[in-house]
Amino acid sequence: MRVLVCTSACAESLKYPCCPHLSLMVQEQRSTTAQVGDVSLVAPLLPHERFIQPVNGSKQIRRQLRALRRSISPRDQRLHSRSISRLIARSPTFQNSRRVAFYLSTDGEIDLSSLIQRAGSAGKRCFLPVLRRRPGLSLWFVQYDTNAKLIPNRFGICEPVLQQHKVAMPWGLDLILLPLVGFDLSGNRLGMGGGYYDRTLSYLRHRRHWITPLLIGVAHQCQKVDALIANPWDIPLNGVVTEDAFYAFDKRTQPY
Repeated sequence: MRVLVCTSACAESLKYPCCPHLSLMVQEQRSTTAQVGDVSLVAPLLPHERFIQPVNGSKQIRRQLRALRRSISPRDQRLHSRSISRLIARSPTFQNSRRVAFYLSTDGEIDLSSLIQRAGSAGKRCFLPVLRRRPGLSLWFVQYDTNAKLIPNRFGICEPVLQQHKVAMPWGLDLILLPLVGFDLSGNRLGMGGGYYDRTLSYLRHRRHWITPLLIGVAHQCQKVDALIANPWDIPLNGVVTEDAFYAFDKRTQPY
């Protein structure tokens, strides 16, 4: 396993091995209709997005990466999930975080269920994202334990029943572990296309101090691409963990 510390500058200048199936320069831009799984949804656009035309390339690369992710065998899925959970658990970034948001895996994503159990046993407060219709199709983060009741949301992803007294605002969390479709070594993330995390975390674009939480992407190594062109509304990651490496993109992220 490798531990790599990268900055935006070094990611531009160094060549790292990439997925042999995909060597791509991707420009992701969002249209008024975004495709998430098999469900189309209408996403409200910010003022600076209203005249952006849809780019077919972003949909194509998303489809290719999702198909590649789903093609990983069940055995390798388990091995990757185990390796990634160990890498995260050993990192000071995770160990020093008391309030951590996870996700429940779907569509070939890395399964973090064992890490959630480990975090709960260590006394950490664990949270899961819950879809929020207003404002602007964003996310709540609801406290979760293994006995909590789960219900499927509109995309068929299980989430805890919303209880207002258990809701945390994102800036009250120490760490969010995010699923993703693709990533590059400048900290850019290609998501499912709905923009939920970007809307929820949009306040981070304007913060200069007390910038929380840290954002760590979780992915299979084959989801790494050469480069993604960031849009103004994209929220960059502080790091990414795969079965092969913990990529740290800034000095606040401690992989070891």
